[in-house]
Parts: sequence; structure tokens; C-alpha cells
Amino acid sequence: MTIDFNTAADLWVEAGCFQTPSALQGWLTGFLAAGGRLTEDAWMVEAQQYLELENDLADNLKDLLKDFYEEVLTGLSGEAMDFAILLPADEDADIDEQVECLAQWSKGFLDGFGASGRVQGKVPEDVMEVLQDLDAFSNAQLDDPADPDNEMIYLELAEHARIAALTVFYAMNQQGPAAKTLH
Repeated sequence: MTIDFNTAADLWVEAGCFQTPSALQGWLTGFLAAGGRLTEDAWMVEAQQYLELENDLADNLKDLLKDFYEEVLTGLSGEAMDFAILLPADEDADIDEQVECLAQWSKGFLDGFGASGRVQGKVPEDVMEVLQDLDAFSNAQLDDPADPDNEMIYLELAEHARIAALTVFYAMNQQGPAAKTLH
């Protein structure tokens, strides 16, 4: 199953989430890339806290969050390297919103990476480099929304962030099997 940004965003609105689907997927990606793993119950608690939800998770949101976990872990650990960042499609959002969601995804990645508690000692140089890139992306904004190069630059940054996530995952998950997944 591939999670659709609009479907997730609709559930977010219904639930009163204070973070975007991109931000939560970024958090989860960073957490898993750092080597962290969560049980289903722990993931639900983490997601609820990150989304700043005051009420219990609705069943349809729980189902989507289970899919989030499985899809992100499978995308990161699969040989096809088909991990995809959850961002709004061109036809559904203007470039400002797309760049904002990429910035939120990048910040979420850094938050999740730190929350994993798995990083001790020196971080490999290639990982440090991509973390610095993601830190810069987390502050991304358009100088001129009408610039015709914005779309190309956004696509390049999104692909760079995707490859950064895979780089961190492979560097930080080399000991033993990829992971225990949600059940």
C-alpha cells in the first residue's frame, strides 16, 4: 500500500493533528534510520504525542499509522530502494506548500533521529553530512514564489532528502538484520 498525502491529510484534519503527515513520516523515518524500532503500542503513543493529539486515536487513524510504520520500514530496508517521502503532489499543492512540507519532513527526520536514543559516540561522516543537509532543508522557503526554477529545485531537494534518509538508514543499521517490524 502506498499512502496518499491527501488521504492522510484528511484524517489529520478530522483528528485535529498539529503536525502534517510529512512531519510525522519524517519523524518516523529518522527514528527508524537511526536504528530505533517500536512496538505497535509504542508507535501509537509516539505518533499521538508528535501529532499533539489531545484525544485518543480514532480507528481509521490507527490503521493509517500502522501502514505508515510498515511502509516506511519496508521502503528503507528493501533492496528496491523505493522509499518515498510523503509530500503533496504537484496537482494538489502549490510550490510554497510543497516546500513547507519538505521542510517539515526534514525537521521531523532530525527530531526522530534524536528521539531514537540510538546515537552514541561519533556519527559517521557521511551521516553527519546528510544530517546537516536536512537541517538546512528544515529551514527551506522560497525567495520568489514566481521563479520558474522553483519546481526543479524543489524536486532536486526532495530527491536529495530521500537519498539522505536511505544513506542514514544503511549507515546506522548495518549490525544484524534490518529490524523487528510491527505486529
